Amino acid sequence: MSELYSVRVEAVDGVEVVLRVTTVHPDAGPPPDTATFAVEVLVELWSLLDRGLVGLIEGCELDGAAAQQLARDPAWAPRCKRLRELGFGRQVECTAEEHAALAAVMQAGQSTLFRGEPVGGLLGYGEQSYVFIPADRVALAAAVAPLVAAHGVDEREFDAAYEDWPDEPEQLPRARVHLRVHDAGWLGFVRPGWSWDTGAH
Repeated sequence: MSELYSVRVEAVDGVEVVLRVTTVHPDAGPPPDTATFAVEVLVELWSLLDRGLVGLIEGCELDGAAAQQLARDPAWAPRCKRLRELGFGRQVECTAEEHAALAAVMQAGQSTLFRGEPVGGLLGYGEQSYVFIPADRVALAAAVAPLVAAHGVDEREFDAAYEDWPDEPEQLPRARVHLRVHDAGWLGFVRPGWSWDTGAH
């Protein structure tokens, strides 16, 4: 996944999170002023923790095991996992026979469903086969809407850089993103000062 933005948590205060979002890819454009984008970048942080990839979270002093323990707290893990799947897709195990049948249908150029869901691709690791179910942006937006009380983007800086991309990192365009949720209980994995890159859009 190409990284589009760099995200830093400026503050977490109960139901509100403030993020500083820097555009790092010249084709990305400003951070979208949508609830989906704000939630998606936080869910990507959760995914890094869940996979123990603490080296990709600047400012995080947890080791991999502690990060996974934090991510897998039942107060937020099920919701974040579902949002992650809707936003980025997921792999589903299948049998070798199912994999072969799907491959034949796809090679014939026909649209393909697996257990009622569209197939984005086929994968295999060792002897285990998988079906990739692609992201569903419409379902993601529907899942995000009831979670968010308010969102907004302000304090835009260096917007001229979108037309003349700078060589200096400190001149990259950035903005502040606010997210207020109805229930703070599912944001317990977010920490001020943590930074990570994201392909959310």
